[in-house]
Amino acid sequence: MTLHLPDTAAGGTYALLFELAQPLTLAAGKLGPLRLPAGWAVYVGSAQGPGGVRARLQRHLRQQKRLHWHIDYLTHCAAVQGCVFVLGPQPRECLWVQHLAGLPGASLPAPGFGNSDCRRGCVAHLIHFPPGLPPRLDDFSRGPGLAILPLPTTAYP
Repeated sequence: MTLHLPDTAAGGTYALLFELAQPLTLAAGKLGPLRLPAGWAVYVGSAQGPGGVRARLQRHLRQQKRLHWHIDYLTHCAAVQGCVFVLGPQPRECLWVQHLAGLPGASLPAPGFGNSDCRRGCVAHLIHFPPGLPPRLDDFSRGPGLAILPLPTTAYP
């Protein structure tokens, strides 16, 4: 799969899309074993450090890496099917999570996943959608403060 990454080291917010053809059990660091149902999963993160969104997405797409963040455990056993991002220093991560969690069919099957540094009280930064109901980027982009740039992939439905 080819993702078009930002050509700058600017920080920003991003979302990764995964298709889970069958239920998946993974050990995500201190969270212990998690069972994710079959369907679609969206992870929302931010990258304001060195290298910004570009470096963070490159890391998430690599298979060979030290498993450090919760998302590393998911990217180690499930392929990224698509992603979106927006550049800028504005904190949008929790707004995106709240928007996605409010879409039809959304659930939060892994409390604590990806939100260890969350200051707004999100249950998780991983949102699940049932099989046959992937979150559409056009739906996602209607949320408050969301200026989404879709990244073409070979696998996004």
